[in-house]
Amino acid sequence: MEKQNKELNSSKKKVTIIDIAREAGVSPSMVSRVVSGNGVVSEKNKVRIQELLDKYNYKPNAFARGLQKSKTGLIGFIIPHIGNEYFSSVYYEFERCASEYGYMTIVYNGKSSLEVESRIFSALEEVRVEAAIMMGGRIDAIELEERYIEEVKQFGQSVHSILCTEQAGRFQCPGVHHDEKKACELVGRYLKEKEYRSAGILGGSYGRFPTKNKITFMLEEFRKAGIENRKGWNIGDSYNEIDGAQSMRQLLQQEEIPEVVVCINDHVAFGAMMEAKDAGLRIPEDISIIGSDGVGISKIGRPAITTIQIDFKKYGETLFDTMVAAIEGRECAPLRLIESSLVVRESSR
Repeated sequence: MEKQNKELNSSKKKVTIIDIAREAGVSPSMVSRVVSGNGVVSEKNKVRIQELLDKYNYKPNAFARGLQKSKTGLIGFIIPHIGNEYFSSVYYEFERCASEYGYMTIVYNGKSSLEVESRIFSALEEVRVEAAIMMGGRIDAIELEERYIEEVKQFGQSVHSILCTEQAGRFQCPGVHHDEKKACELVGRYLKEKEYRSAGILGGSYGRFPTKNKITFMLEEFRKAGIENRKGWNIGDSYNEIDGAQSMRQLLQQEEIPEVVVCINDHVAFGAMMEAKDAGLRIPEDISIIGSDGVGISKIGRPAITTIQIDFKKYGETLFDTMVAAIEGRECAPLRLIESSLVVRESSR
């Protein structure tokens, strides 16, 4: 600690909120709350942080001070992977609504990193955004330390926060998400109608709620439809095309393969389909493939991919409506679910 103090004292660079937070042993967003005077901070932490702010004569930049004097019209939007079509599709529709009503949106790439997300919370508080939308990252993690849960709760008390997860109540924030259970029911009815007898599930990360939920709901639909599922047919550890290809490659090493694979999203479905075709399989004669989300990549493959189509327009509008209700102090539903539809294309019967 003494070495750290000397480094801060001797450094010519301006001391930042992150420097203060590191020395105080708290999160950057907690320091931001003390600086802005908004949000909940325990008296013990408040005193410790203020001592360090005084010690280093910390002053918020002029831009941030100016923003604190009035409504900013700024909305923060945090996504875990800026190149993922699912997240960008939701953001596009939300931003379309927000801009029509005069709001400006700042997009942050959280990189599914707890440390990066903490820095983003701090930055959003410092520039005084009126609300924040968060997708993926820590809010989807099944195992998460209590301090990271508490950080989201405290951030939500300082900034109106809408979480794109069915687990929003865990963080005491309103949530918006597509209805995964009903989506799986659509797939289950389709598989039964087309008389599929065996099915697997490809892709996803088993430490994330979206994967856990989809697998749980999908296995229940297989059971109700009398469709065989074997443990060796459920493979994956990510959400991209590479994982789809690797999962299909591993599946094809089994003595028997299922008639159809339901993929965690369209990117996994596309990678799985390309791998199956490279192995000489015909789609859908030898194996059928079903994706999820209805993003652009589901349409460009040959054959085009059968998928669960999320209503991204409705999703974005619902996010915006929920955000405005929070800003205006109106009651927000704890969780609003967006329904999907099944789009049948050439990759299945």
